[in-house]
Amino acid sequence: MKKSALFLALSLTMLTGLLAQSNTQLFTAEIKKGDVPQEVLKAIEKDFPKMIANHFQSIPGEIVAGSFVLNGDESDANQQTYQIYLKGDHFNASALYDNEGNLVSAREFYKNKALPESVAKAVGNLYPGWTLNSDFERITINKDDMTKPYYRILLKKGNEKMRLTIDESGHEMSKHQEKTM
Repeated sequence: MKKSALFLALSLTMLTGLLAQSNTQLFTAEIKKGDVPQEVLKAIEKDFPKMIANHFQSIPGEIVAGSFVLNGDESDANQQTYQIYLKGDHFNASALYDNEGNLVSAREFYKNKALPESVAKAVGNLYPGWTLNSDFERITINKDDMTKPYYRILLKKGNEKMRLTIDESGHEMSKHQEKTM
């Protein structure tokens, strides 16, 4: 169940990233800050204090069984959601909110920042002898009103690299190992 929820959230996040990068955006619409509901703007200030929201998109979709589902423009079930891009010191993020200001999911990219102590300790226990990169990604998923953060990190040991996704309790969700020359 946890892995399927993580897979769904990661798929949504990747799809959103792909849509944001494409020149012909089928499902998204660029909007101005003034067109974003006040509830969403207040939630951004609360969830990401001291960050600058610099890009806004409207995305048609709906929440089904606690998970976000991307819809086409013609769907009658559309509820607007808002993709917000943020910047800060050593920090970039994208967050998806529903029209009431509830966080659906977020991807945060940190540069030169330490992982939370409990996560770093869990990684050290799982992979002794491996070194942590100082950059990491935090993926937050809100499902059924429960917010769950995951951390995607890069580990190195000699010629080997490993990309690891771990939850804040130290449970490994996925890993990909490769050798470098």
